[in-house]
Formats: sequence, C-alpha cells, structure tokens
Amino acid sequence: MYEKIIITVVSGVILALFGWFVGGGRAWWESRKVYQWLKAKTHNKPGETHVDTMKIAKGTGLTEERVRNACIVNKKIFRYLNGKEQWSVWREEPQSAYEGLSSTEISKRMRF
Repeated sequence: MYEKIIITVVSGVILALFGWFVGGGRAWWESRKVYQWLKAKTHNKPGETHVDTMKIAKGTGLTEERVRNACIVNKKIFRYLNGKEQWSVWREEPQSAYEGLSSTEISKRMRF
C-alpha cells in the first residue's frame, strides 16, 4: 500500500519537473529566436533600431504574447514604450535622425 503512494508521489514530482523543464526550454528557444530575428532584421542606424511587437510576431511566426514574453525574459532585448511597444537589440531609445551628422549636414537637412 505504501509503495503505491510513494510511486504516485514520485511520478507526480517527475511529471511536474518535466513540465517545468519543457516550459523553460520553450521560453529559452523563443527568446533566442526573437533575438536572432531582431539582430538580422534591424541595424544600428537612425530609424532602423526598433521594431514593434506585431512585426516581430509576423517575422518569427510566434504570437504577439509569446514575442512579448520572449523579449521581456531576454536581457539583451530592450523595450521602448512611446505610443506603441517597440523592441531593439541595439539601444533602449531610438536614436535621433541627426545623430552622427555634422552641423553643416544638419542645416542642409533643415532647409526646405
């Protein structure tokens, strides 16, 4: 009788650990997939650093919720909230379009 109880408890613990490992493995795999997609599809240039959640979901084939969770878990992915949620592997806030330009180039762009 006690053997059946012990076997049942041990089986339950093993199944719980297996489920925990599978869930953690899936989260790691999805996080890695999103990171690699962001690294390949974005660039460290003005206007090309951040991508919204929906675009990442379409590119990776994951749902928006899974993309959001994968991005939150990965410390290499930065979140930017300004009207809509955007993600980047380059920086937390998008850079200015004028960053890296000389003052003469900036004045040329500002002329109409």
